[in-house]
Amino acid sequence: MSGIALNPGAPSRALRLRLIGALVVFNVLVLALSVHSVLQSRTQHELEAESMTQNVAIALEQTLSNSIGKIEFALRVVADELERDLADGRIDVPQMNRMLERHADRLPELESFRVADAEGVVILGRGVSDTVRASWSDRDYFAWHREQAGDAIRVTNPILGRVAQKYIVAFTLRYNHPDGRFAGVIAAPITVDHFSEVLGRYDLGTYGTLILRDAELGLIARQPPIPDKPAGQIGNRGVSP
Repeated sequence: MSGIALNPGAPSRALRLRLIGALVVFNVLVLALSVHSVLQSRTQHELEAESMTQNVAIALEQTLSNSIGKIEFALRVVADELERDLADGRIDVPQMNRMLERHADRLPELESFRVADAEGVVILGRGVSDTVRASWSDRDYFAWHREQAGDAIRVTNPILGRVAQKYIVAFTLRYNHPDGRFAGVIAAPITVDHFSEVLGRYDLGTYGTLILRDAELGLIARQPPIPDKPAGQIGNRGVSP
């Protein structure tokens, strides 16, 4: 009679292999679900960040556009008054300075209104006197207005104001003699500090950054500020890809 060989360890090994296989599959599934959850969470956070950024950009654009519209209107009123004085023979300096102050008081974002004559010498505005005179004759915007006969308003990149002694963004307009000849330039400067204050009204969280740049990507203002680093310097054009 032949005997039957028994291998009591075989079922145990098979069971262990099945358990190990099941554990591996389970871990893979858990890992896959975790990765999927992380990716979904990241996508959701990116969508939320994009939405918040767009909302802040729209709100900021509306704030600045409203301010710029008022400045442009005031510049044209000042030009009309200057041209009216010139038509009467001369500019009434005390009266014109009072008018400039009234307009500046209505626009708190402005540093001041100032006026230069046809030679570029600043003759009117806050901080200007017989002993304190600056010249805009070498400024790009002054040369542009002198050559352009129209009434277009030009906006500068950030420059160091020669009367204000601060970095400013100036809105400028030409005014004329009665015969149409160039009489000079009016400037309505906004300090860069004002733009920084406007950006500071918006909260993008701990790691959020708000940056305002000019048309050539030069830095105007940044929140939070980093003045001790190149990326935080006014006019810096270093931008991320």
